[in-house]
Amino acid sequence: MLNKLFKYEIKATARIFIPLYITLIIFSIINKIFNTFPLESGINIKGLFGIIRLFIYFGLVIGIQVITLVVQIQRFYKSLLGDEGYVMFTLPVKPWQHILSKLFTSMIWITLSGLSTVLSILIIMPNDAFIDLTKAIPQGMSEVSHLFGSGTFLIIIEAIIFSILCMATGTLMIYAAIALGHLVKKHKILASFGMYLGLNTGAQSIMIIFMIVIGSLYLKNFSNLSIHIQIQTFLLSSLAYFSIIIAGLFILTKYILDNKLNLE
Repeated sequence: MLNKLFKYEIKATARIFIPLYITLIIFSIINKIFNTFPLESGINIKGLFGIIRLFIYFGLVIGIQVITLVVQIQRFYKSLLGDEGYVMFTLPVKPWQHILSKLFTSMIWITLSGLSTVLSILIIMPNDAFIDLTKAIPQGMSEVSHLFGSGTFLIIIEAIIFSILCMATGTLMIYAAIALGHLVKKHKILASFGMYLGLNTGAQSIMIIFMIVIGSLYLKNFSNLSIHIQIQTFLLSSLAYFSIIIAGLFILTKYILDNKLNLE
């Protein structure tokens, strides 16, 4: 059933994001064409046209990021705590499955929004800069491989997991804040915003405590460790921290949906 929920979420949101990504890429290609083959016109007209294209491009990039956040909030709130909640909770599906389906969907669109932005930058990038970048990337990877040796692959895997956990933490913190805010009888949106600030502050406090504990264990000999072990320690500590926060936020959200849900 989780698979069906996930497919439903993807279909419901794809019609919003796919056209945005296509628009961004097409506009980036148009920008590239105009930059490669500039119009034969006065300097003022060319400059004005370039500024307009720049504003439109940045508007699209920022708009995609904002819409990603808005849809992320809207899908959780309306589908589970709004009018659609009556329908969703009549399905033979556990609340944790609803949470996971929306979490996975949000993380996919966050990733694709970032990748589409990076792709658009690569498209409009001047040819010389693009060639330099294609040369710099292998050189950088070679230096990283030389620095970490046989541990390079493990570092890369841990960095990818770190990024995934960061996305999951941010998304679940929004879900938990919305669920907590829904417990308030009035001004639910304002309450959700306040809950988010509270949860964020709590997470930062836990991070400080976590850093103090880790520091007390490793700080004395940390400077004597190799750069590989230092980065490994940082990544593993971060993975442990984010795993704890994710578990706490997920359990909190699930508990509210299980026991405190009020759709009236």
